[in-house]
Amino acid sequence: MIIERAIVLGAPRSGTTFLMSALGTLASAECVSGNLLPVGVAHLAAQELPDRVREALERSFRMALGDYLSTSLYHARAAALRKWWTASRRPATLAAALEGRRVESILVYKEPFLAFAPEFTYAALPQARLLYIYRDGRDVADSLVRTYDVLTDRKLADLETNEVHMGRKVDDLYVPWWVDERDSGSFLQASPYLRAVWMWREMVRRCERFFAREDVVASGRVLRVRYEDLIREPLAQGEAIVEHLGQQLTPALRKRLEGAHPRSVGIHRRREPAELVEAERLAGAELGALGYELFSRAEVEV
Repeated sequence: MIIERAIVLGAPRSGTTFLMSALGTLASAECVSGNLLPVGVAHLAAQELPDRVREALERSFRMALGDYLSTSLYHARAAALRKWWTASRRPATLAAALEGRRVESILVYKEPFLAFAPEFTYAALPQARLLYIYRDGRDVADSLVRTYDVLTDRKLADLETNEVHMGRKVDDLYVPWWVDERDSGSFLQASPYLRAVWMWREMVRRCERFFAREDVVASGRVLRVRYEDLIREPLAQGEAIVEHLGQQLTPALRKRLEGAHPRSVGIHRRREPAELVEAERLAGAELGALGYELFSRAEVEV
């Protein structure tokens, strides 16, 4: 019976999917991404709210995770067999899977947009362990626009995307709530890539500020994971991650981690030099604080 909770959060395209797929090979872990918590809750939780509203949202989050574990979807024989195939494949455990019996001891949930509201996540699940994964924001933005075509003028025409669930209308477009009102014009003039850098910056600012608090650090509940380290040293990072979750490194997890490759590290360098200069103007302080190399205007323009 699952009694533990863990949350993976970090900006979209920061490696959360790879991390979840790796943890999914643990027979002791049920890994779920999105769906259980409407993404709008993550945006709403990042706002200044009355205590009673915030507490209601926190209860809803706890209940959503608990309800999932009581559904027929989770307890279905097909679900148990899928988990057996992913994480075990040992003949000795097949009988239990055929009967729909589950053996997980921890539920790991991922919602990248909770990076807007780390304090909400921390407070809603006071016993849960958190994995905060971060990545070079220039690479994050490049991956976002290439993979999902985010934050284009077409997608800013309404509030129907995960990135812009709340905002204010300026002329014919919506400016996300996470952009300061004074910067609305600059945001709308920026390319989708730079808008994605803007979003990464806001998420990182919030996470770094909250996770640096003395009481949060002292709790031992949060493990910071650098994506580039995870890709380059997957086994060492994997051991730290499973230890944080109270689990053990298994052969299946080891194999999945060993399949990591660094090809996506530094992908932002193929973008136009002028765009990279502007990206560093927007988020240079955050990139530098996280240890990422910055390029001067002259170096980028060469």
